[in-house]
Amino acid sequence: MSETVPPTARSPVPLTEVLVPAELAPGTYLHHFRVDRRIASGGMGAVYLGFDTSLNRPVALKTLRPELAGDPSFLARFQREAQSQANLVHPHVVQVYFVGEERGVWFMAMQLVDGGSLQDAVDRQGPLPWTQVATHFLGIAEALVESARLGIVHRDLKPANVLLDRYGIAHVADFGLVTATHAPTDHDTLVRSPMAGVAGLSVVGSVMGTLPYMAPEQLRGEPLDQRADVYGLGATIYHLLVGAPPVSARTAAEALQQIQRGLLPVRRARRDVPRALASIVDRCLRADAAERFPSHEELARAVRHAAPQPQVAPAPLVRLIAGLLDLLPAVGVFVPFFEKAPWAAPAWFTLWLGLGIAFLGASPGQWLMRLRVRTQADGDVPPLHAAARAFLQWGWTAALALAYSLISHSAPLVAYGPLGVGGAVWAAIVLLGALPAALRRPTLVDRITRTRVLVDVR
Repeated sequence: MSETVPPTARSPVPLTEVLVPAELAPGTYLHHFRVDRRIASGGMGAVYLGFDTSLNRPVALKTLRPELAGDPSFLARFQREAQSQANLVHPHVVQVYFVGEERGVWFMAMQLVDGGSLQDAVDRQGPLPWTQVATHFLGIAEALVESARLGIVHRDLKPANVLLDRYGIAHVADFGLVTATHAPTDHDTLVRSPMAGVAGLSVVGSVMGTLPYMAPEQLRGEPLDQRADVYGLGATIYHLLVGAPPVSARTAAEALQQIQRGLLPVRRARRDVPRALASIVDRCLRADAAERFPSHEELARAVRHAAPQPQVAPAPLVRLIAGLLDLLPAVGVFVPFFEKAPWAAPAWFTLWLGLGIAFLGASPGQWLMRLRVRTQADGDVPPLHAAARAFLQWGWTAALALAYSLISHSAPLVAYGPLGVGGAVWAAIVLLGALPAALRRPTLVDRITRTRVLVDVR
């Protein structure tokens, strides 16, 4: 018998002497923890609001149903859950303070996280703002980095198992289905893994978890590593962004069929999610584990890059230099070709900006000066929207260049006059509208296109 299995697993307590057969009354004491009221209940037991009289602080008390406490496997799993969470000391994991038994009632005392679950938030609000979801994504991924260091696979990541505190910070909970990938060495951790030496609690070939969030290898009952939790986290984030899990199935076979057919990409379901964040979630949900992120550390690094950045307006000189860098190639083409091919400079300028927008997400000058163009909601600017912005900002250069070429070819006034006057007025409006940038405020083009130019702080 493993040392991690509680002693009463060998000789369970007599269930006829249990403290309370169903619900614990307010004022009941479990060791030095006072029961105040029930918060929630389920098939495994109940959760109560409690009070730690030794440290004078509120806690959550999770109890195991008496009839389940008589089953050694359930009791061992309850103990394993407590040990796993107690060893995972991380800001985004619900902390466990104590596990024990009082007159037949097995319970664990945990950190009180009283803001509801992410499932509650989605049920109440529908799809959550992507900026909020990205913040949760990063926090949970960083918690799973520590989980992987201890050789723990959660196996049941889902919105209902991520709790929010009063500040809106996410905490991973419910480690009742954890399994081990390895026992960490003394170089990895100062404490012995809660999974080390636990035999028979997780059997290859068994299928445990919640169908819509389970990886294909988990559905097939295969051995698992941290990539199964990568999938589970991806499915959880997909649910938060879209409002529904990526799979809707009643059986494991049906879920596997849906996954093999291909899941709906995030941006097909919700267009305002930035491409970088959507591509990370889509990669987490690949059917082949080898195509997902190989580790939580690499996943967290990618999410950190896609997460919302501080919104820092650029210095006026930086925006000016970015504009000059955009103009420089067009000027270089205009000077030698304005007589033979007056269309060359505007065409090259259009191509130059278009390539930047298509591949860099900003004009080349902005990219070189580490600037980024975002929507007012800090989302990606659609390519057509970005092209319209570039046309409003730089279209006057094409008008003036063509007018100058016509003048140099002695064209009649009626040919170059409208182009020259229109281009000059257009340029004056854009340049005067750019003056607020000197105070780090949005320019006229920013306001018209409902976009913002920000410093890329990554």
